[in-house]
This record gives sequence, C-alpha cells and structure tokens, in this order.
Amino acid sequence: MKRTFRVPRAVAVGTAVAVLGAGLTGCSSLTELTSSSKPLLGGTSTKSPTPSPSVSASVKPPVRPSGPLDTGTVTHRLKQGNFTVQLTYWTGDNAKLYTAASTKTINVAAHIEDADNTHRMSVSTFQVTQDDGTKRAVAATDSGKFDVTPPYPYDTVVTLPAATAGATKLTLTVRLDLLVETEPDSNSFYRSTALDTLTLPLLTNGAS
Repeated sequence: MKRTFRVPRAVAVGTAVAVLGAGLTGCSSLTELTSSSKPLLGGTSTKSPTPSPSVSASVKPPVRPSGPLDTGTVTHRLKQGNFTVQLTYWTGDNAKLYTAASTKTINVAAHIEDADNTHRMSVSTFQVTQDDGTKRAVAATDSGKFDVTPPYPYDTVVTLPAATAGATKLTLTVRLDLLVETEPDSNSFYRSTALDTLTLPLLTNGAS
C-alpha cells in the first residue's frame, strides 16, 4: 500500500523562488535583465540621417552710386563776396554708362548773378583737372580775357581723357579766375578765383 506525501504549501513556494533566483545568476535585478535585452526584429525602424541643406553664399555685384549728371544736367552756385558764380554742367552722353575708358564730353556754362552790369567782369583762366584716384591730369585750360559782365555767359566744352583702368570715379576740379572792375569805368580790376568740384561715378566689371 503506497503512501502519498504532500509537500506543504510554504515549502513549495520557497522552492520556486530558489529556482528563479538560480536562473538570474549574473544579473543584479530584473530591471538589469530587461534593459540588456535586444528588441524584437521589426519592432522599431531605423531612420537615415537627414542631410543638412547646402547653403550657397549669394555674392551681390557692386552697385554704381548715382551721379550728378545721371539726369543730364546739374547746377552749382558759388558765392564770391558780393556776387555769385552759377556753373551749369550738362552732357548729351548717358552718364550712367561712363567707364574709365569711355569718352566723356561735358558742357560748362558760367553766369554771374547778384551783380550789376556797371562793373566789368571777365574770365582770365578756365581750367578743369581730372583725378581718378591714381593720377591727376589737366583736362582743359582756356586763358584769355572773356567778358562775363551780366548778362553775358562763359560757355565751353570739355572732353575728358581716359582714366586709369579700374577707376571707380572721376573727381573734376573746375577753376575760374575772374577779373572784377573795382569801380565803374576805372579800368582797375581785382582777381576772384572760384573753385568747384564735380564727381562722376564709373562702371566697373560686374557693376550695375
């Protein structure tokens, strides 16, 4: 006659815990075990890194500044004591297209304002000097005795020489030497020099 031995419940639970503990040899905790596990295949997707967009540096061409003769004409007034010299410059060229090598023809007119016509006045020297930043050159010289007693004007035309290659502007210095009668019909004169400047911007390679 066989006898059946029943293991007490408390003993069975203790045995199961012991077996599970033996299976976790080398792992300090359940968390450590699960964190070292690899994900199942197909569980996650690996994305390829998105390439950063290439940045192309945009280079702007140089811009030509506006010039006084872009509209075709400009007037300057120079105060000379008790009278004023009015200088009017104009051109039939398209001044916006001036380059160092291009031909530039400038008209100049001088008028005397704020003076009566009893004192005789004349121009003894008219001169234009051109400076391109590298070299200076006399563009025009006119010497004599030119009557500018109001309302008579002094008019002339100046053709500028070619500038140094690569020059970005021309600075014109205009000089007028005036002889002004001290007293009506005295035939005695004093000198008054009027100086003016005119800057002409030039197109260079790539400029607009």
